[in-house]
Amino acid sequence: MSDVCGNLTGSPPPRRRILVADDDDMVRQVLVRYLANQGMEVKAAGDGQEALDLFNIHPFELVISDLRMPVLDGLQLLHAIKGLNPRVPFIFISGYGDIPTVVEALKAGADNFLAKPVELNELAKVVRQALNLAATQALPLLQLAHMRQVTYLAVPSRSEYIRDIISQVAHSAVCVGYAECDLDNNLKLALVEALTNAMEHGNHWDENLLVHLEADLTSDCLTVTIQDQGPGFDVCSLSDPTCGEQIFSERGRGVFLMQAIMDEVWFNAQGNGVTMVKRRHAAAPAPDRLAG
Repeated sequence: MSDVCGNLTGSPPPRRRILVADDDDMVRQVLVRYLANQGMEVKAAGDGQEALDLFNIHPFELVISDLRMPVLDGLQLLHAIKGLNPRVPFIFISGYGDIPTVVEALKAGADNFLAKPVELNELAKVVRQALNLAATQALPLLQLAHMRQVTYLAVPSRSEYIRDIISQVAHSAVCVGYAECDLDNNLKLALVEALTNAMEHGNHWDENLLVHLEADLTSDCLTVTIQDQGPGFDVCSLSDPTCGEQIFSERGRGVFLMQAIMDEVWFNAQGNGVTMVKRRHAAAPAPDRLAG
């Protein structure tokens, strides 16, 4: 997915401003150098407090932070920055031992995570995705309190349709009052992962096969079911994405993100459909229905 922007003046587009926070000098320098080479304007901090001070001065469009830092750790920095601007994407850098904290961070509004050691190609992919999702916003509309809206879509398995689908769901969420002006970026990420899985692993990018989405929204709850036309798979054979280093593998990453961000996630019996639930207000944990 890519943005197409008209530029009448012929001047280059403004550089995206990114804040990097990591107490490891070598990691920090590598990230700054790589992102700068990608055309980003990057500032760096050696701890969470320094990062927060910079954020209070400069209008950053994205934050990348280590979880474990002195003075102010990554989770504290997340809460502070989301308190100042909840729409700024926040990406964590995490190690194997940080899995419980990664889950806590995603529940608290983090937009994605990167595994240590950071793969630069994955870094570029995650940064582009976070910036794109942050730019995908629903138009402000009259909110209809206590209303329910069900949106049904059937689309060919083409990646360029994913952003339009996310925009439609976000639009519906605003209509019923679930979101004040737009869906949180990490909710969009969960939808992107589910849609990508359906198109890629279910339908194998066959444009003749459709992905069906049903979004059932009220002011308090978002329920999305996504189903492909593939043969499905044995859900019981799915590896636990939170077990060991499985969350850092490409195969387990999407399921891990969906489970960490949403309140409930389960698959249908055939294994070609997934349902995800996110309540607007905190609720008691639901039974594990992954194996549905």
